[in-house]
Amino acid sequence: MGKAKSTVRYIAGSFFWGAISKIVDAGIKFLTIPILLNYFGKEYYGLLTLAIATNAYMALLNMGMNTGAVKFFSQWIATGKYDLLHRTAQTNISFYLAISIINSFILVAIGIWGGDVFQITPAEFSTFRDLLFILAAFSIVNWVNFTFNQLLIADERIAFTQQMYSVKSVLGLAAVGVTILFNWSLIQYFVTFLAVNSFVVLPFLYLCKKRNLISSIVPAFYWKEFLVVFKYGLAILAMSLFQFTAVQSRPIILGIFSDQGVGILAEYRVMEVFPLFIISIGGMLVSVFLPKTSKAIQSGDRTSIEKMAYEGTKYTSILVAFLCFPVMLNVQELLSLYVGVEYIHLTQWLFLWVFTLTLSLHNSPVSSLVLATGKTKMLVFSSGIACIVSMIINAILASKYGVGSAVIGYLVYIIIQVLFYYLYFNNRVLSLKSLNVFKSFVIPTGLGFIVFGLVHFLEVETGSFIIQILINSLTWGIIYILMLIMFRVIDIRDIKNNFIRI
Repeated sequence: MGKAKSTVRYIAGSFFWGAISKIVDAGIKFLTIPILLNYFGKEYYGLLTLAIATNAYMALLNMGMNTGAVKFFSQWIATGKYDLLHRTAQTNISFYLAISIINSFILVAIGIWGGDVFQITPAEFSTFRDLLFILAAFSIVNWVNFTFNQLLIADERIAFTQQMYSVKSVLGLAAVGVTILFNWSLIQYFVTFLAVNSFVVLPFLYLCKKRNLISSIVPAFYWKEFLVVFKYGLAILAMSLFQFTAVQSRPIILGIFSDQGVGILAEYRVMEVFPLFIISIGGMLVSVFLPKTSKAIQSGDRTSIEKMAYEGTKYTSILVAFLCFPVMLNVQELLSLYVGVEYIHLTQWLFLWVFTLTLSLHNSPVSSLVLATGKTKMLVFSSGIACIVSMIINAILASKYGVGSAVIGYLVYIIIQVLFYYLYFNNRVLSLKSLNVFKSFVIPTGLGFIVFGLVHFLEVETGSFIIQILINSLTWGIIYILMLIMFRVIDIRDIKNNFIRI
């Protein structure tokens, strides 16, 4: 029982600090973007954005290594194979050094020969080139840090990593303040910004050494040990590419097949803000679960596997409910407050989009269990089918439903993925009872909908969008917690033992 409680406390603590990190980062960006925009001007702030966006595409070079490394590192820590862990971690450093060199070469090449690629003046490109060269200089530190981050996640130190990311965000705010105070140039700010972002490598490395997760940071070449991680990472890359395509193709398909003009893309971006924020927080769950599930799969511990699947799905569904239902309950108010009443016609589509996230995110524990088994072939197959079908539906419905076709396509994508889990992965791969997993999802989510209906029916107009949102959300949250306790979905003692002392 003590083991179960420590697992729940680990998951709750990791999710809590992850959520705090995301909220702090989003809040600081919300505060600093207009400040920097006003200080540097629209053109030069645009150059900063373009440089960061250009480098962001290099993240694809990670090739699924994050998931693969965490899976195997977790298993080796659980079985005490520290020599194997150390050799592979040092080889991982060599891998990321190679990636960083490729990354730097591409950035430098764009800076030297990319003058005709972007629609900017020669003077602006000169500044843009300097920004790319600075990014190239910091590339090695940022890529190598992936190894330390993976080791800490595998060692179940996610809370620590998220705390450091929160500190990094606060230091980023300080960098903006210093820039304004001392009237720094764009180049001076960017160097400081990247230095702040690279700072986490120091505490990450320190804790890795302290926890005996790595013996040396000198690059090594134990390719035989590393190959198992690399092959798994390639399978995850294939699956990720289908997911990436399914997401990134939506606005492109709308632009091609819709007859409503480019305005439909603005509507899509307006709606996307709220689901992306939910995904940024809820999407951490797979990473949080993966160290635990990898160890459970490695040891063949059926009790832990079933508890992770059934209990994990229940608590995940509750967490997802707290993320999604307040948004669904206040969709019209949020749209009106964010972009004005002229966009409230998007209410039904944003509601459906957020509802789809309850279907998607509740499956995080089982998804992490499947990833931990290493049986990725069917994952790639299911992702590919879901991607293609969703794109076809988006294209067919674009002229009739406009931006809603992208939402319907996404719903179909998620339904196909979830059906593969309930009809195949749960039974054949994990030997779980799909009905029990479904109950763990549908009971807390169903109670959320009951409370949603009650609050929506009793809604009192306040005349203020902000007050309305706060009242609706607090009312829903309080009644939902009471319903969970009343129907014994959760136990007060569990909350006290596992959640309060995070």
